Amino acid sequence: MNTQFDLDFVVKSTEGTLLHQGPLSFTGIGTDTRKDLEGQLFIALKGENFDAHDFLSAALDAGATGLLVTHLPEDLAARAQKVSVVKVDDTLTALQRLAHTWRMRSKARFIAITGSNGKTTTKGFCDTILSQNYKTVSSHGSFNNHWGVPLTLLTVKPDTEMAVVEMGMNHAGELTTLARIAKPDVAIVTTVGRSHIGYFGSEEKIAQAKEELYLESPKAVHVFNLDNSYTREMWERQKSKPGSGGIKTFSSFKSDADVHMRVIRTGMDHIEVSGHIGNVPGAATVPVFGRQNVVNLMAASALALSVGMPPEEIWKALPKCRTGWGRNQVIQLPSGASVLFDAYNANPESMAALIKNIFEIPSRRLKVMVLGEMLELGDQAEVLHEQLGEMVGNTDVDLIWFIGPSKEAFKRGIERGDFKKSLYLSNTYEEVLALKIGSMIDSQDIIVVKGSRGLKLERVLRAWGAEDL
Repeated sequence: MNTQFDLDFVVKSTEGTLLHQGPLSFTGIGTDTRKDLEGQLFIALKGENFDAHDFLSAALDAGATGLLVTHLPEDLAARAQKVSVVKVDDTLTALQRLAHTWRMRSKARFIAITGSNGKTTTKGFCDTILSQNYKTVSSHGSFNNHWGVPLTLLTVKPDTEMAVVEMGMNHAGELTTLARIAKPDVAIVTTVGRSHIGYFGSEEKIAQAKEELYLESPKAVHVFNLDNSYTREMWERQKSKPGSGGIKTFSSFKSDADVHMRVIRTGMDHIEVSGHIGNVPGAATVPVFGRQNVVNLMAASALALSVGMPPEEIWKALPKCRTGWGRNQVIQLPSGASVLFDAYNANPESMAALIKNIFEIPSRRLKVMVLGEMLELGDQAEVLHEQLGEMVGNTDVDLIWFIGPSKEAFKRGIERGDFKKSLYLSNTYEEVLALKIGSMIDSQDIIVVKGSRGLKLERVLRAWGAEDL
């Protein structure tokens, strides 16, 4: 079933002015002229480094039959006579109004997910679980900001039953805005950690910003992680004055939580979990790496439980869960070696989880780690990279390559850990060094590549012969 947006709906919901009437409906919403826009309404968004009004001609070439703009360039006046043109004061605000109005018309249940770690993976797991029983849509990739969330809402079709919406933030007030747009029926803060601490200065301020999702969604079911100190404090505050939607909890340590799971075995390509969902005990083997994923599995299960999915069906769905690109992803090299590629994001908590997981895996061959800078740590970058180095230095890793401007801090830490094996340091990615390390790798080695997305560490894998990254 295609999503149809009537011209009259667009004009009224955006509080716009109709400059020219062409087609009376659109088959979707588009913002990227590099994609097929056939029959769609193109919204000319403005960013810090771009203005989509410069690409209106390209949007028409791509098939757009409607334009949402703040102004129409004179050289497009003739071509625009063939399409519908709506003028607004601000295209981002118009996009958000359009999405909010569309969401309020929908009969779907809307699930909002935020957190310092695991929100994208939890979103994927939740989508997988719910899609076994319901017609479900979810955020594409990390469409989780002030324009990504509205675009996700606008993918909801009339027959959609569940919408899983990821929400990110790096400044206070952002989650309040996103919650007002999406009006979630279920809300969760997966964890609070030091991601984006460079913007906030402290974990306490990060927690305050994350809690906005609960505070701005008083009618939603609130799902809490009882194993994170900050989200547990949120639960303590909420349980005495719950919203009208009620509360669900999950924990690996508190067996009386609504969802309780423990990892009983791990491997490079799976984890085995057992526990209960609701009052139904069970166990599952899930093809993902790392015991930290039990948090994401519990979170997704608690979200599914919150919208009424039977516990037995949730247990059956867990083995279908997978992680996405660059998130604990196992990549096969032409040499036969397997690489754990986890370079979509990195912060102190996710680095620590990865290192602990690798340390637990026995190996008769080498353990090789390529680690990239953890970005957005602000003035805490030096001390946190020094701590990372010390942590790595106390493991049984045989070869380490650290890439990033904090290499000297990392080196100081690793020397405190009395590391005596192979260490390589570079400010930026170096192809020659990647090829050198690649020549040392054997098919039986345990290899990990992890860092923040800005470092584009997939270049390491390409140097080693990996394709389709």
